Amino acid sequence: MNYDNAVDLIDHLIDQQSDKYFADFVPFTFQNEDYAELEMYLNVHFKPRFAEKIKFIAFALMYQHESYVYLDEAVANALYPDLKNKNLRNIGLERLGEIIDTMVIDNYGSLNILLKQENDFSLMRIEDGFSTIFFNLKGQLREEVESLVEHQGLYFKEID
Repeated sequence: MNYDNAVDLIDHLIDQQSDKYFADFVPFTFQNEDYAELEMYLNVHFKPRFAEKIKFIAFALMYQHESYVYLDEAVANALYPDLKNKNLRNIGLERLGEIIDTMVIDNYGSLNILLKQENDFSLMRIEDGFSTIFFNLKGQLREEVESLVEHQGLYFKEID
C-alpha cells in the first residue's frame, strides 16, 4: 500500500462513525479535572509500563494480520525524516519499539497501524501519552484486540 492511499484510509477510518475503542489503565474515566498529582505520578511511574503493554499488543496484531505502519507526517518531519512516507512494518521490532516509546512516554504524535482482515481495514492509532485508539474493529479482530488488551492488564473501552 502506498503512503497516499494509507493516509486517505487512515483519515477515513478516523472520521467514520463506526465503533471506536481504546485501551485504558483504569476501569473508569476521571471526572475530576483536578488530578494533577495523580497525573504526574502516572507519567513518571506508569508510562514506561503502559508503553510495554501497547508494544506487546501492536506487535502481536502485526504478526497475526497483514499490516501497514505509518507515522503521522508531523512526527516524521520533526523526529524521523528518514521514515517519512514509508511503511515501517519491516524496520525491525527494536526500532519500531523505540518509536512507540517516543509516542507514549514522550507524548509525541501518532503512529498508525493498519490491520487488514479479509477486504476490510481496522486501525490501531498510538497517540501521545496514554491514548491508544482502535477504529473499525469487527468480528474476530475485535475479539482478538479485546483479549490482548485485557491480557496486558488494561481495560478495553468503547468510546461514546
